[in-house]
Amino acid sequence: MKEGIVKLYDTTKKFGFITPIDNSNDVFFHITNVKNELVVLLENNKGKNEPVLFDEKPSGKLSGQFEGFNVSLDLNKRKVGYIHKKEGDFDNDYFYIKDYYSDDEYYLHHNNIRRSIADKFVSFEEEDPVVFTPEKNDKGLLAKDVLLVDTRPFIQGFAGFQDYDAAILQLLQPGLCEEEDWDYIQKPTGNNPILRSYLNHTCERVVYQGKYKTGKASDGTEYLFFNTGLVDVFQNDIFAYFKKNFRYSSNPPWGIRVPEWWFLEFNTDQSYYRRFFSEAPDIATYFEETEIQKLIFDTTLTIRPNWDHLNKRRTRVDSEEIQRMTEQEFRDAIEDSIAMAKKRIKRNYKTAIPHFYNNDIQFLVPLCERKDRGKALAAMVIQKTEQIYEVTTILTLDQAYNNARLLAKPDREWLNP
Repeated sequence: MKEGIVKLYDTTKKFGFITPIDNSNDVFFHITNVKNELVVLLENNKGKNEPVLFDEKPSGKLSGQFEGFNVSLDLNKRKVGYIHKKEGDFDNDYFYIKDYYSDDEYYLHHNNIRRSIADKFVSFEEEDPVVFTPEKNDKGLLAKDVLLVDTRPFIQGFAGFQDYDAAILQLLQPGLCEEEDWDYIQKPTGNNPILRSYLNHTCERVVYQGKYKTGKASDGTEYLFFNTGLVDVFQNDIFAYFKKNFRYSSNPPWGIRVPEWWFLEFNTDQSYYRRFFSEAPDIATYFEETEIQKLIFDTTLTIRPNWDHLNKRRTRVDSEEIQRMTEQEFRDAIEDSIAMAKKRIKRNYKTAIPHFYNNDIQFLVPLCERKDRGKALAAMVIQKTEQIYEVTTILTLDQAYNNARLLAKPDREWLNP
């Protein structure tokens, strides 16, 4: 078989081209002549530049051109597997990749995950499918150039949707979800990104806490629903309803796994599907009732800025003046904003807006103009670390509102993009 690199693939027209490593002319191929793992990569726009093996024959349609068949990922150069987590000493958990075909375990470091320039941060979960380059050193097996294959939001890995965009619009139809602005204000998208983020994280939290209910119809069909935390105009809970996905397999071949559930609708307890459940699920929670004090900012604690990280994130501040500042001037502006925020919190505890991140409660406080202390330019994120608070990063006002909305609809006292 010949060796080559995928040059391009058109997911709409279902064909692409391979560049052979012997520098001969590019070879045309159709998806019907592609095998196994490579189908998954190509159909999810992940196949470009991946090494392949293929046979070729003269094209029956294009004179002088060859057509590839038996096209497959070159498993001598790239391997496929799933991400797993191991518990280490002193809570130092780490991740590794298990080779799908050999069960060999390759250590995974986040710096070895392939990302675009725009992807400053990448996240991955247990059981995520990956493609990687195997290496070995004196410490053992390593995974390099790791490609995350499944980049779906959590909710779309949990359940299949006929049309996710249509499902969002169905939730927003008049008379169902209580009216709320779910778009960014500073940079609107028209795509309801705040609602999408809210539903995705709510679904993830519901699954983590097991706060969903399952039921079964008399014909054996299995159903599931969970509380979205949203309400209609009459303050009735809105639920997400699902049924078992008949295409689901508990032991599928390698690739993007078929979701176990299939989305039916968003609705109140007036849904047709409510009859299949004996009781309704509670909403997701992010703190225990005994931890209510976590939501109140303690103004007696020291607040220490993380200068290195804050300086890197100053581009998120919507102010030409801030961008022109020297490092010392920027530090002075941050210190002024911290002092002003502390004064405001003492008079109105709602100034410090709680939000949930990395399995903990953090606070958002305003970073204000020095000339107009009432105008917020961005939000500072403050996290409690042992006995002090740390200002860990800066968010745009849109980012801050998006994050805060998960716990509750934020007060607009200053977080008003």
